[in-house]
Amino acid sequence: MEGRNRSSESCAIGIPAEQQPRPHQLPNSTAPVYRNEEEAARARCRYLCLLCVAIIVIIIVFVFRILFAINKWNNPKFGLNSLSVSNFNISGSEISGIWDVEFLAKSPDFLFTNNYPHPTLAVYYQNQQLLLGKKLPRIHLPRKKTISYRVNALAMATSIQDKGVADAIANEWSQQKVVAFTVTLQPISPHNGHRWIVNVVCAHVKVGFSSNSTSSSSQGTLLPESSANNKNTHRQAFTRCSNTYL
Repeated sequence: MEGRNRSSESCAIGIPAEQQPRPHQLPNSTAPVYRNEEEAARARCRYLCLLCVAIIVIIIVFVFRILFAINKWNNPKFGLNSLSVSNFNISGSEISGIWDVEFLAKSPDFLFTNNYPHPTLAVYYQNQQLLLGKKLPRIHLPRKKTISYRVNALAMATSIQDKGVADAIANEWSQQKVVAFTVTLQPISPHNGHRWIVNVVCAHVKVGFSSNSTSSSSQGTLLPESSANNKNTHRQAFTRCSNTYL
């Protein structure tokens, strides 16, 4: 018995230390093994940095999407601020004159600047087009701004085919000294494509002619609204027109 015990003890003692099983050791563990604590700290730092960057990117994308969704409905608005006609003349069915027009353009857009290339302006009396569509210079509308857009010396010379319409406008011009026109600015289509196309219609805009106007030529200017005052000229401009977004 003593011999066997001595033999087993000698065998146990003969096992190299590095081959002896260690308590709580997981031989199949997939956890990375670091040489020292400094390397482990660097790995944790890199992980935290990547996590922070990912969170910041997600927050930025989320905030931008919210702002873009809100700003999507901040459509520009156009209003008619002034309208005048000089050398206005009606002879039978022939009508001529020179128009000066000023629009106000207001942008509540807080993300983008809008550029509208070559809008077209027209002037109507009832359903008769008097000033054929004139292609105008581009409109540059900065964000969160209200600008004046003026076009001068638009020559009109046309023939009214409908005798009833010709007689009606001649009567209003010569007798009442007030003629109601409709001014359109359309289509206003932005080049960058992220905005809506805008059609502007300023209907039944009254132009008053001086009482000493002759039948050969006269001057007419836009009449202010009866309830308006000088402090609300911009508000008048925008209430004169409807803006339709397509």
